[in-house]
Amino acid sequence: MTSLQHHVPAPTKPGPVVYTDRQLLNALRRLALNEPTIGRRTFDQRRHSSDPTSQLYERRFGSWSRALETAGLTSIEQPRHLQGATTKWTEPAILEALRNCQRCTGSTTVAAYEAWRTDADCPQSDAPPATTIRFRMRSWSRATQLAFD
Repeated sequence: MTSLQHHVPAPTKPGPVVYTDRQLLNALRRLALNEPTIGRRTFDQRRHSSDPTSQLYERRFGSWSRALETAGLTSIEQPRHLQGATTKWTEPAILEALRNCQRCTGSTTVAAYEAWRTDADCPQSDAPPATTIRFRMRSWSRATQLAFD
């Protein structure tokens, strides 16, 4: 006598959510709450777990400011007291840090860069944080493009 076995499908993991540009821009406008602009920190505080991340906007549009502009919102300028401020990291030093990361890790993703820069066994104190690179160079993709052109 044979027993019939019922097929039970294996559990599936949901794949990554893929947003269209229109969906991203609508979410950005919605979270701005009819204000003329929204900062990245405020966006991150207001977003729900089902909303896209601020990092996705930067990757898709090249920078947070460009995402705001594309959504019809006002881009956020550097605070007046910081305009014209100097930093210990010059543009050539920033680009060299990206090149050093690529030589050591074979990658220039933000995650690889930050892991390389903050490696407990060999911290790179002469390498600027990724946030500094994004701000100074206007976007991560622009910085990496300039470093390797």
